[in-house]
Amino acid sequence: MCIEYRTLNSRTISDQYTMPRIDDALDCLTGSKWFSVLDLRSGYYQIAMSEKDKEKTAFICLLGFYKFERMPQGVTGAPATFKRLMEATVGDMNLLQCGVYLDDLIVFEKTLEEHEERLLKVLDRLEECGLKISLGKCQFCQAQVKYVDHIVSPEGISTDPEKVRAVLNWKKPTNLKPLRSFLGFCGYYRHFIANYSSIVRPLTELTKGYPPAQKKGKAGPLEKHHYFRESDSFGSRWDQACDESFTKIIQCLTKAPVLAFSDPSKTYVLHVDASLDGLGAVLNQEYPEGLRPVAFASRKLSCSEHNYPIHQLEFLALKWAIVDKFHDYLYGAKFTVRTDNNSLTYVLTAKLNATGHRWLAVLTTYDFNIQYKPGKSNVDANLLSRHALEFQEEWEDIPRSGVKALCRQVGVTETDVSARFIDQLGAPPDAIPDVFFSFASQLEMGPLEQLSRKDLIEAQRSYAAIGPVLKGMEIGTPISGLKTKDPEASALQRESPKIQVKDGLLYRVVQRSDKRVCQLVLPADYRSMVLRAMHDDKGHFGAERTLELIQDRFYWPRMAFEITQYIKTCGRCVARKTLPQRFAPLQHITSKGPLDLVCIDFLSIEPDAKGISNVLVVTDHFTRYAQAFTTKDQKALTVAKVLFEKFFVHYGLPAEIYSDQGCDFESRVIKELLGMLGVRKSRTSPYHPQGDAQPERLNRTLLSMLGTLDSDKKSRWSQHISQLVHAYNCT
Repeated sequence: MCIEYRTLNSRTISDQYTMPRIDDALDCLTGSKWFSVLDLRSGYYQIAMSEKDKEKTAFICLLGFYKFERMPQGVTGAPATFKRLMEATVGDMNLLQCGVYLDDLIVFEKTLEEHEERLLKVLDRLEECGLKISLGKCQFCQAQVKYVDHIVSPEGISTDPEKVRAVLNWKKPTNLKPLRSFLGFCGYYRHFIANYSSIVRPLTELTKGYPPAQKKGKAGPLEKHHYFRESDSFGSRWDQACDESFTKIIQCLTKAPVLAFSDPSKTYVLHVDASLDGLGAVLNQEYPEGLRPVAFASRKLSCSEHNYPIHQLEFLALKWAIVDKFHDYLYGAKFTVRTDNNSLTYVLTAKLNATGHRWLAVLTTYDFNIQYKPGKSNVDANLLSRHALEFQEEWEDIPRSGVKALCRQVGVTETDVSARFIDQLGAPPDAIPDVFFSFASQLEMGPLEQLSRKDLIEAQRSYAAIGPVLKGMEIGTPISGLKTKDPEASALQRESPKIQVKDGLLYRVVQRSDKRVCQLVLPADYRSMVLRAMHDDKGHFGAERTLELIQDRFYWPRMAFEITQYIKTCGRCVARKTLPQRFAPLQHITSKGPLDLVCIDFLSIEPDAKGISNVLVVTDHFTRYAQAFTTKDQKALTVAKVLFEKFFVHYGLPAEIYSDQGCDFESRVIKELLGMLGVRKSRTSPYHPQGDAQPERLNRTLLSMLGTLDSDKKSRWSQHISQLVHAYNCT
């Protein structure tokens, strides 16, 4: 029996107590091989009500007027009270020898003998507290049990086959209520499903457009909005994407993997990825047979996050996965993060904005290193963050040339360990572009061989700009005295104090930061190869970063210019990266003499005893002489009157007046007044009043000076402001 206790609950002080999480109840089972599940009989009814509170649970029905002797369901403090009782019952066994999730208990151990001992201990404690179990729902001393709708075994955690069979016969939802039921059921098992957020996105979009939940009697104002009614059929809104989403989520549930138990003694490997569809993360642990998933996580992006550049999304995915999703697993443990974004590997040393520094400050409490893993190899996290293709299919009909081409595209060779996992890349044959197969003949030659010292020596000696310099240094001739018309040779002559010959090769030795760097003087024939290696194969960094990478190894004249030009003409950079906008340089406002430029602004202050709250501040830009005039309002007519009667007639007409773009300064009245008097009008940029710096600074000073007045004078500040301005002008 369940009674509606909303009125009682609204007047009850809520009992704040930590409620259990299913993840916590399952994580404590690590390493166990024997399990017993205990279910309490009518759990809430085993707790007696106090005499003074029984009358508060009273209800009336056809049979009369009754009140509960035992704790009923539906009252606001019932779950917390029951949870507190269960934890007190198992005591020091909680999460170590016995897990508790409301009225479901699981006893676990590695050996059968120890398990029986723990089980008897738990039963004794239940008996001491007067709690009874339902024998029909209990499972004793089993290697595989059903607990909180999950199948638990020594291999890990899997979905309940009975629940999965039920979802196979689930009818397609026709309106909001059955759709929410379906999404709620699938959401319970979302930690088994890769890419869950992206898969169900078409279905979750259907839940939008309905009125929010409202209190009784307050539905009137919503009628002016065009909301869907919850009983209305989806109709044409249920499209092909919804059909595919509904079918795919059922398929994923039927083929859900077995999640491994989290073992603190094993190394964690976290795969993260981000795309415009969402964030994805997979927490794995290393086992002798390879990596096994411990948990999946994914989520959609918020409206503001859709505007993030991809490198910031990758950083967000890293912070979200570590801090928000897997903190309980990773805090205090050393782990590895694998990502398909190469720039993320430099996040711990890169220059960041304010948001990046906040995220980095949180991440510094964790002990991890970041490894770059190309996107086509980082399959699991990629699947979570974007709509990926099914990866259950085998690649039996892909030509060997196509496999080589795809491996070459992500930097994998036949000698690379990752090549053994090529069948895990997760794409059917038709997902590989035909262009890869056209390059098969080129790929047969394998990776580029490392240049030998002999080849480099020969290349330097045969190059017109380097050969004479190298020969002159070997015979002891000062290279500054060599006659040459080659501009590169002339540049090398200017670098003569830094030029050295080592083992037959010409180097430029420089001091970079705190280290001494030997830069190989590179002939022109090999520069394009170095540019490809340091830019194309290193993640397509910008010109500054690419220059730093190359300068750590090589040197040639005008290398900064050539690197910049190479990156400007890089096809991938032009197609993928947003070029920074160039703005005109900022300039200071200048004035040539007194009254050449006068700045005006309004200062709003708390009303004084007379109700005055506005001050028109007028400042001469050249002399910084200031005046402040109290006004009853900020209307344009008031501004015009004050300027003419209190400033112009006393100090003369300025050549130009400068203000922000407030309507009181930009009105037709002000324009006509200044036009008749021959005074020019200029203004700050929109929504940037800080451009009118002098009045803004005077406003700040006046506020500080007014703050020093005693209470009596503060209430009459308008009578003292002229004295404060005079003091300002005298300093």
